[in-house]
Amino acid sequence: MDTQVLKQTISARLGVPIYLVEKTPIAGLYMLGTSQGVLYSDAKGDYVVQGVMLDMTRDMKNLTISGIREQRRLGLAQVTHAPVVLKAHNERHRVALFLGERDAARHKLSTALKRLQASGVSVELYPVIDHAERATDWCSDPLLQNDPLKAYLPQTACSETLIQNIGLSQWLGVKVLPAWVSSDGDLVRGYQSPEQLLKILDNFDASAHSSSSAS
Repeated sequence: MDTQVLKQTISARLGVPIYLVEKTPIAGLYMLGTSQGVLYSDAKGDYVVQGVMLDMTRDMKNLTISGIREQRRLGLAQVTHAPVVLKAHNERHRVALFLGERDAARHKLSTALKRLQASGVSVELYPVIDHAERATDWCSDPLLQNDPLKAYLPQTACSETLIQNIGLSQWLGVKVLPAWVSSDGDLVRGYQSPEQLLKILDNFDASAHSSSSAS
């Protein structure tokens, strides 16, 4: 089975990008990572199923959620540009923050990010603009030089990076900004205070360790 052909077939028929194709435990059925979530298809792309796949032999492990996490990890691993990173000295967690044009000015974001750093959370910053056509303006327009978002824009290949971030956010299933993606591929939607986010990340870690012990 040619995964590239299946990607092209499904993408043409559904009109959505296909980022990931992987085998499932069911012979002849493939998992598709798309900008609209996970789908399942036969090898030819003639039949598509949307739903949740559970592995009953492994305590009902949710394979669909595992596939979504894998898609997010793969997406971040394939980033070709270096994002702005606020590195924590004693790193406990690392997250990617996707923020929109108005998010930088809200919730005193700069102060919140410094508090996250002090709490051991390193943050990779991925600014996401509303329209790709405005990328050049954001990078060079003098009228935007004092905008709070400007501090989080890349210093090199600025326009290209902003355009790539739009596609990356779709790949990772980010539909609400701001959004946080952990290094394990978990997604947290909306603004979170440093205390809330740290608690969520700690719970993700605890759940992962619990699952590993059970298996």
